[in-house]
Amino acid sequence: MNSAQAIMFLKNNQPFSRDTEAKFEVIQKYNDVRVHFLNHPDPQCIPLFLNSFGEGSGFGVYQLIEDVLMKFSVEQVLPHLITALKSEHTGVRYWCSHIAASFPNPSLITPLTNLLKDSDPDIRCAAITALSQIEDDRIIGVLTEVLEKEEDPDVIDLIQEALNESKIEAAIP
Repeated sequence: MNSAQAIMFLKNNQPFSRDTEAKFEVIQKYNDVRVHFLNHPDPQCIPLFLNSFGEGSGFGVYQLIEDVLMKFSVEQVLPHLITALKSEHTGVRYWCSHIAASFPNPSLITPLTNLLKDSDPDIRCAAITALSQIEDDRIIGVLTEVLEKEEDPDVIDLIQEALNESKIEAAIP
C-alpha cells in the first residue's frame, strides 16, 4: 500500500457506517491504512481520519487513530479538528472530542462548549474531559454554567470532578 492508495481508501470511507461483522474486513484495511500513516506521516490524512469515525469502536481501531494524529503539529491538526467537532455524524463528534483532549488549545473552547448541548451524554462527557485539559480561565465559567443545566448524573459527576481539579490547580502558585 502506498500513500495515494491509503488516501483514496479514507476518501471512500467518510465516515464509516456502524460497526457490523460485515464491516470487519474493511476495518482491518482501515487499520492497515493507520499503520501506513503511522510510519509515513502525510498531513493529507488528518482531515480524512478525523471524519472517518462511524458509530461504534471500529473494532478497537478508532482508539488508535490518535497515535497517527500525534505525528503532526497542533497547528496542522487544529483547523481540521475544529471542523470535525461540528460534524453532523455522531461518531465523528464523539471520537474527535476524545482526540481534542490530546490537543488542548483555547481555539477548541467554542466547538467543545457547543458539544455540551449534544443529546448524547457520552459526547458531552468527552467534551468535558477535553475542556478540562485546556489551560484557560474561561473553562471554569463554562463548566459551572453547564452544571446548572445538566440532568445526567454521570455527566454532572464528571463536571464536578473537572471543576474540583480546576480549582485545585488554580490555587497552586
